[in-house]
Amino acid sequence: MKKINEDWQGAFPELVKYAQYKYYKILDSVLVGIELVKLPRAEGYRPYFVIYSLFGNRSGKDLKACLSSPLVLKEFFDNKGRQLSISDLKHTSEFSIILDYVKKQLPFDMEGNVSLKRVFLALDEYSSSPPLSASPNSYLQASLLESKLEIAICSGSEKQVQDIFRQISKKDWDLEHFAMWDVNYIEWIKGLENKIANKKELLEILNTNRGDRKLKMMYQSEVN
Repeated sequence: MKKINEDWQGAFPELVKYAQYKYYKILDSVLVGIELVKLPRAEGYRPYFVIYSLFGNRSGKDLKACLSSPLVLKEFFDNKGRQLSISDLKHTSEFSIILDYVKKQLPFDMEGNVSLKRVFLALDEYSSSPPLSASPNSYLQASLLESKLEIAICSGSEKQVQDIFRQISKKDWDLEHFAMWDVNYIEWIKGLENKIANKKELLEILNTNRGDRKLKMMYQSEVN
């Protein structure tokens, strides 16, 4: 266990251990990093790339709510298309191979600042991959676009905010799927308009969560 932690932190020096097998950094309005998910009924794990909001979600506005569900949970694959997994016993001998796959498939570098375009591409790639790609007009897709809008608001990019909102407004959404999630489409749209008009509220939530004591030791990079 200690060796596993040391190797992953050594491979990504700007990712700080937040909890067992969870390594993050703050990237402006989101938390990004690597999570190692333990395999069921086996001594091993699978690595995932993750993005969490720091501006709240359906579950609430505090950090606990933000970390209750990732915006992105991206798996990694080997050259035969199999999801990467590694046994604890083989970690030392296989880590360099696994790490090479991971680094090649990450949507952006885990060190330094990242362009807003690269962050958006990561979200777009996730939305166009299974299982989300099976339902392009679902509420889950809409929720991801909402997060994209919130990231743009937090970044101060007015053009991106307007572009994303137009994309949302023109989309032929599956309103039955919205109803399955107990979301009223009209109220949802009005909520987005309110976030754009009152961005100070969103920024206050972001600043509160970024200042949480659990994130004090995190590296912080910017979206530019």
